[in-house]
Amino acid sequence: MVYQGKPSAGCANCRKRKIKCDEVKPACSQCISTKRECPGYVARFDLILRDQTKAVRRKAQRKKSIANAPTTRLPSPPTSASSEEIGISSSVWAVAGPHQSAFSIIKRAQSDDQIPRMFNDFPEQQAICAFFLDFVLLPRNPDSVQGHLEHLIPLYKNTTPESPLSLATSSVALAMSGNAPTRKGDQQLGRTIFGRALRKTSAAIRHPVDSRRDETLMAVLLLGLFEKITARDDTSKSNMAKAHNSGAAALVMHRGHDNVKTNVAVGLLFSVRSQLVEHAIEESTSFKRCPDALSNIFKGLPQNAAARLTSATINIADLRSCAKSALLLPRNSESEREVNDLLEYAISVDLLVAAWPESLPPEWKHLPATGFDYPFGDVPKSAFVYEDRNDIYLDLWVQSIWNQYRSARIKIQTIILDCIAWLDMPYEHQWYWRAVYARMITQEMTDDVCGSVPFALGTKILGGPGDRDGVEYPYLGSSKASEDHRRAASALGGWHLLEPMRTCLSGLGLRDGQKEWVGEQMGRIKRIYALQGMKGDASPKDALYEAAAAGGRTGSPSRHIYDQSLYQRYDFDCPS
Repeated sequence: MVYQGKPSAGCANCRKRKIKCDEVKPACSQCISTKRECPGYVARFDLILRDQTKAVRRKAQRKKSIANAPTTRLPSPPTSASSEEIGISSSVWAVAGPHQSAFSIIKRAQSDDQIPRMFNDFPEQQAICAFFLDFVLLPRNPDSVQGHLEHLIPLYKNTTPESPLSLATSSVALAMSGNAPTRKGDQQLGRTIFGRALRKTSAAIRHPVDSRRDETLMAVLLLGLFEKITARDDTSKSNMAKAHNSGAAALVMHRGHDNVKTNVAVGLLFSVRSQLVEHAIEESTSFKRCPDALSNIFKGLPQNAAARLTSATINIADLRSCAKSALLLPRNSESEREVNDLLEYAISVDLLVAAWPESLPPEWKHLPATGFDYPFGDVPKSAFVYEDRNDIYLDLWVQSIWNQYRSARIKIQTIILDCIAWLDMPYEHQWYWRAVYARMITQEMTDDVCGSVPFALGTKILGGPGDRDGVEYPYLGSSKASEDHRRAASALGGWHLLEPMRTCLSGLGLRDGQKEWVGEQMGRIKRIYALQGMKGDASPKDALYEAAAAGGRTGSPSRHIYDQSLYQRYDFDCPS
């Protein structure tokens, strides 16, 4: 398949009549005015990577026979430049060689070039191209690098097609693209490739050399991401995340400090720690043993703002584990002393986390938006914005890290309030004002999370992660949101909001109607990303969401049975 320029996204009726379609969803105005049944719009995949004409195919075949050379290997797609900036409609792109910057892009415009594998008729290559363009998006600020996808391209461009990393990348890309209504078959293909990736990864971690390579560790992290995407419910997601996180941590310790010499290796190391901490906090399991086992590897490594936040929140897992048992104890002198100690511990952890923003640069501070265009005239503003809170951040990843901070503080305040309620001392002078402060912080953090929703979701209510046509985002001054932000927010904005918004629903003492608004936004995220079994989403009655539901943008991700023995080669004392 060949990219043929920006195609018409109008409905079939308007294209057949050769008139301009306004592309309003769920039915365009032209069809409504002429009382026709609007057939809807073609998915983004089918628009961008549509079939070649016979003439183009004949021309490509002639060039291929003249060149008489093997098909080129799939190049890594561009990372952060928008399609308009790189001119993808008239050129073919490939990643630069090792002597250049790892993420630089070079143009191949020779007339005798072959059509690369990334634009052929196979859904795997289509999904990989869309995955790199829409999901492997690098943060602009080095302090916000936290995950592992930021380090994928320099590893992927040097790997072989049947390597564990290549297969794991294909499975994740197909799982992502399979959420599109017209590409449900990609999920089944993704599960097939996932099985091959598991077998290859299992062999790699048993190999004395391959087990120490960054590519193997990245493959393990991608396999865990696949399990999260396709998990049927939160229980299976938690079990799979624990298995892959344990395997990744075991590999980190097996590799040792000597294998942490490059920026990619350091980034993967902090990514593993971040996932371990996140999982332990979510499951309320003690994390005391993991830092002891990994502390020697982390010594002397520089930490950015995201890593410093992880270090500050690492004690929340232990705090929640203690609260889960202590607050269920029968009341006696010993249990009162234990809950008092837990309360003091929670306050000390809160002070540690609250100091994190003091280390941030000034540009990380969010600003109120000056403009936000609403494409739906009959939809109230409250469908997208809560209480006129509409904040702008440096980029999507900075916003995500801020929301992780807010989520952590809400969790701590909830434990403090639960301890005060268990001790039955709400009106004692010391604890009365501490409870007031905890509720005030909970409300402030929840308001900030709600204020970040328009920046991450905009006015998106339909379509998959790659569908951003007609979606508006808040902006500062007269310049609207950049294409880079539109692409990143459309693909990842909802994912970044899920955990903070779940935490907001558990907050105590929020104002009336706020939890209902948060629940409606989670319902919007569920429809956009075709999520199933997600906790905490409401059933919105608003006409906006009824229209979204009528669009049929839902899916049913399937669960793949995971081989629990994959990581049994290495012992790791992980929280259970």
